[in-house]
Order: sequence, then structure tokens, then C-alpha cells
Amino acid sequence: MKNKMFFYLIIILIFSIFGMLGKLSVAELQPLGSAVHAAISREILRTGDWLTLHWPHCEEFKDFYQFPPLFFWLQAITFKIFGISDATAKYVSSFFGVAVIILTFFLAKIISDDDYLAFLSSLTLILHPYFFKHSRKCELETGLIFFITLAVLFFVISEKKQKPWFLLLSGISSGLGFLYKGPPAYCILAIVPIYYFLTKQYKKIFSIQFVLFLLISLCLPLVWIIPQLVYKGNAVIEKFFINQILWSIQGRSVKYVSALQKIKNYLFFIPVFFSYYLPWSITGIFGVIKIVKEKLYLWFILIIWVVIVWLGFTLAGYKDDYYLLAFWPGWCVINGYIFSIWTKKFKDTIANIFAILSVVFMLITIFAPVKFDKIRNPEFRDMAEFVKSTVPENKKILPYNLFYYDMVALIPWYWDRGVIKSSLPNPQVPPDAKAWKEHCVETEDELLKFISEDKQYVLIKKTDFEKLSQEVKDKLEILYDIGRFYFCVSKP
Repeated sequence: MKNKMFFYLIIILIFSIFGMLGKLSVAELQPLGSAVHAAISREILRTGDWLTLHWPHCEEFKDFYQFPPLFFWLQAITFKIFGISDATAKYVSSFFGVAVIILTFFLAKIISDDDYLAFLSSLTLILHPYFFKHSRKCELETGLIFFITLAVLFFVISEKKQKPWFLLLSGISSGLGFLYKGPPAYCILAIVPIYYFLTKQYKKIFSIQFVLFLLISLCLPLVWIIPQLVYKGNAVIEKFFINQILWSIQGRSVKYVSALQKIKNYLFFIPVFFSYYLPWSITGIFGVIKIVKEKLYLWFILIIWVVIVWLGFTLAGYKDDYYLLAFWPGWCVINGYIFSIWTKKFKDTIANIFAILSVVFMLITIFAPVKFDKIRNPEFRDMAEFVKSTVPENKKILPYNLFYYDMVALIPWYWDRGVIKSSLPNPQVPPDAKAWKEHCVETEDELLKFISEDKQYVLIKKTDFEKLSQEVKDKLEILYDIGRFYFCVSKP
């Protein structure tokens, strides 16, 4: 039995390690998130400020409170050890991607005592490209998923082994999850009491272990919040808890006025679940039916996990497609359960096939010129050294007719320079979206004004350059021609 488990784990490790860490240097970092997160992490090493995060060259978010600091601390440590590059910027996220896959294996193993079921559960996660897409970035999702899954795992152990002190480890995991990405990590705080009620274990809600579990979960983030309050005043309250968390709960800049809009918002995840998460979104339903029918009460923890995450993000006004990944390991274990029933007669054949495929995948990753990620903005990385050697450190770049927050993500990371904002109001942005009003220069008249008054370094798409009047073209000298862009200097 142990040898079989080892065999399954080797297959899973090959797929996960080479799938998550292979060819990370090929694709550049993407705006908005990845490039910003990398620049913020690099800024920790530059400033030596580990308490407050800073978005370099961005005045609106100079002090960055959109997320707690744990991810950025880990990424800064990674930069310190392995150097600063596009590839190393993805190490933390990809590492947690591997860890989530392995954690899914052990969650399934502990809840079922079945090695083959554990193998199928983690394999389901591996065969979900959407999970890999978000793991192979400089993003926070996989770390959050890891801490949520770890908290659930410790709770499952506490129930299966009847060792309630494991609940304290669950509290530590959820507290670290909050430090990593905020309130979604606290879904375990709802999962535990709901499970106790469903299984009529009412006394456990009043146990010392449950009380300590809650206290640890809620108090662990204070290691960051209290120093913030001491040294930075109410900034963490105003910018993190109100401007970010409450703003997201309220829907950010999106306003759902009519009843139909509100209904569509509440139903947002239904089409998402049956599109982005296929085919496992459908097969998992058969697992849920089987679990309920067989009254496998310990497995109810996984179903409650799914429901809590779904409802929690449904009630919040702002939503995104990848939010459901927060319960995906649990759903994969449910899939593993039903797959183990469907394929019981062929389990040796299936394991052998995937063992061969894992070796083939490893060889392809090492030797074949295959790209695992979409390359979107190669020009920024390719002209980085030229721009840094040409543009003075205190001089900002003027992007023309380009999205401001893409530019304020890519340009600081690759070129270490700031971005000139438009001086005109943006009619496309709602008046109440204060933080998102800024935009790049979008009109030819405004561009002409900037380049006539002072020497400017202008980034412009070739298609937009051709549309400019001859008067403006005569004032721009092309310094660098690459891909979709010209990098120009003005002659005022």
C-alpha cells in the first residue's frame, strides 16, 4: 500500500513541479496584477520597509493597502535569494500551486483512506488549465487556496481522528491566509460551526478548542495590524478595511441599480462554473449526489466549503471568474471520489498511463520549445535596458492612448520609471470612482501641448503614430522601433 502511494505521488509531483515551474521565464509579467505585485515586492528590498507596502512610481497608491503583506514578504525574500526577474517573480505563486496539488492529495487520502482516490483528486486539479493559468503568475490566488485548503485539512483530521486540538492548527492556517489575501481565508470560520450543527455536535461550539480556534484566526493578523496602527495611524483601517474590503463588498465602481442587474449579479457564478470549470464542474455534481445519498458525513465538510465560498462571493458586490478557485481542491476531492467508483476496474491501467504521460510531459518541458503561457507585452521587457539607459531616472514616460493602469504596472517594473497622466477628465470613468479616474494622454491636442512645452519620452503604438498630424510627427523622433510600439523623444 505504501509503495502504491509513493508511485502515485511521484506521478503527481512530476506533473505539478514541471507544470508549475517549467518555462517561467518565457512569458513576461502581465498588467495589472503581476507586474504591480512584482514591483511592490522589489520595493521592499529597496526601501527596507517591511511594514507598509509601496507601489513605486504610482502616487495614488504610494502606500499600498490593497492586500495584506505576507505574499509580498515571501516574494521579496525570493528576490533576495534568487535574484529579480520575471521568472523569480512567479516562484511564490508557482510554489503554492505545487503545494495545493500535494495538499489536495493528502486531503483526499485522509478523508477517504484511499490512495487511488487521492491520486484521482490531485490529478483532477492538474488537469484543470484554469488553475495553472492563475498559478503561473505573480499573483496571490494559489497562496490563498493553499491556506484555505490547509485549514480544511486540519479540521478534517480533528474530526476523523477525534483530536480537537488540530482545530488550533486550522485557526493558524486561516489567520495566515488572512495575512496573505484577506477575508476569503476566513471561510473556515463558517465551515466549522455549520458542520457541527449538521452533525448535531452542539457541545463542540462551546469547547475551549473552538474558542481558541476563533481567537487564533482573528488575532494572528494583528501582528501586522497593530504595528500599522502604532506607526501609521488609521491608514490600515481607512485604506484596507474601508477603501478596499468594504469597497469590494459594495461592488467597487459597479452599481447595480435595477432588480434585473442585481439578479444577474447574484447569478454571476452559475455560467462561470459551467464554462471556466468544465468538465469537472459537471462530474463533481455526481460526487455530491453520491455523498449525500450515502450519508458520508465527514465529506459534508467539502460540500459546506463549496457552498460557503460560493455564497460569500455571491453576496459581495464585486466578482471575478477565478474566485471559485477558493474551493477547487475540495471540489477536486469530490470528483476523485466519484471517479474512483467509475474507474475502479481500470485503476492500474489509468495509473500506468499517467505514469508514462508524466515522463513524456517532463521531457517535453525540458527539451521541446513549447510555450506554456501567452506572451502579451514582450516589447516592454525587450527595450528595458535601452529605456533605462536613455531616460533620466527622474523623468517620466508619456504613454499615448494607452490604458493608464497597464502602463503604471509595466513601466515601473520593466523600466523603473514613472508615467505621465493626462490633465483632462476621463468621461468613461464614473465620477465616484475616485481612485480610477487617472488615464494616459488620449488626445492629439494634449499630446502636442506636452511635447511642445518640454522634452518628453513618448511610448506610442505604431498604428496611433500613423494617425497623428504631420505637425505632431515632426516633433517626435523615433528612438526605438519594436513590435507594436515606437519609443520616441520629443523636440520642443
